[in-house]
Amino acid sequence: MIRAVVYRAEWEHSKNDFRITHPDESPPQIPAELREWWAFKRYRLPPNAGGMRDQPLGWMARCESLDYYYRVWRSWMACDKGPEWVDAYPDEWKTARQLRSVVYGK
Repeated sequence: MIRAVVYRAEWEHSKNDFRITHPDESPPQIPAELREWWAFKRYRLPPNAGGMRDQPLGWMARCESLDYYYRVWRSWMACDKGPEWVDAYPDEWKTARQLRSVVYGK
């Protein structure tokens, strides 16, 4: 029997090399607040009964930030991680670098 092991590779710009992830490494989980935000944007209904001012303090700001970070990370992971992306999206590159340091501890 042939058994295949699939590894994921990510380009590491600072080391000019690839980072190989373990095949058992689970993909990151989407936070519950981000799922609520997507439902709010889709159905135009806040998660709690009432209007926007009846939502928990800071909910909108946290969810908007989570959505932005998620979109940047998804864009970064989907691209070829070359200098073209970095030059085309300088603000997103700053955010992606910060997110990479949080995720990978570098």
